[in-house]
Amino acid sequence: MQTEWLDKSVLQLLKPRPADSHKGTFGTLSALVGSPQMPGAAYLAACGALRSGVGLLRLAVPPEVARVLQIRLAEPIWADVSSLPDPQATAFLCGCGLGRTQDGLLDRLLPQISIPAVYDADCINYFSLHKDRLNRLTGRPVLTPHPAEFSRLTGLPVAEIQANRAETASTFAKEHDCVLVLKGRHTVVASPDGEVRVNPTGCDALAKGGSGDVLAGVIASLLAQGHDPFTAACVGVYAHGLAGERLAERFGAHGALPSDLPEEIGRILG
Repeated sequence: MQTEWLDKSVLQLLKPRPADSHKGTFGTLSALVGSPQMPGAAYLAACGALRSGVGLLRLAVPPEVARVLQIRLAEPIWADVSSLPDPQATAFLCGCGLGRTQDGLLDRLLPQISIPAVYDADCINYFSLHKDRLNRLTGRPVLTPHPAEFSRLTGLPVAEIQANRAETASTFAKEHDCVLVLKGRHTVVASPDGEVRVNPTGCDALAKGGSGDVLAGVIASLLAQGHDPFTAACVGVYAHGLAGERLAERFGAHGALPSDLPEEIGRILG
């Protein structure tokens, strides 16, 4: 296991944006996110993706969620969940605010996903109940659990995970051939090749529901633009934490909101 701290040099790994580029240059992200109970998660993930430079965002959400979000978001293309998998997508995002009523859809859909993907929140909870499905994923997916979700996924107590964050993340990444983003203070990014990066950025301003949805959208956006999974995760985690620090300076840790993060992340990524 090769453990290192991330620093601002990770932002230099961003791919340049050519002057003669067009939306196709920066990929298409297909996202299965949101539910009638949690439309905000879809909104936050979408904003994270859009502010991170993806060329095109296709949101597959229930009709009642689309009606809510279309008032707030002008940029996405709206798709029905029956259209998935999207043959034009260069990356896939699944889980933010999805709820636990879509297991049948995930049974059908996930084995068909062969493009780079980020699995978050309720998709991780799905894997905790269907561990055999996790091992069938292709393309070195990125999983972004917080400690409680990782506990459900591994069966390890949260206290044990927190006491050995780098080791448990690295072991899981190797066993399941994925990039594991173990969120929390000093978020850990582990690759199946044994590389581990620990993030120094972030603060308690991020300890609010919705922050993780933004992060998932950022990482998925970077995947869609052609970054490899480990790089996308490291850049996304570092920028997300730094944005939280900057917002805390402006609004205070109490006052900064997850919905403030995407714009600040956009400034950091340039």
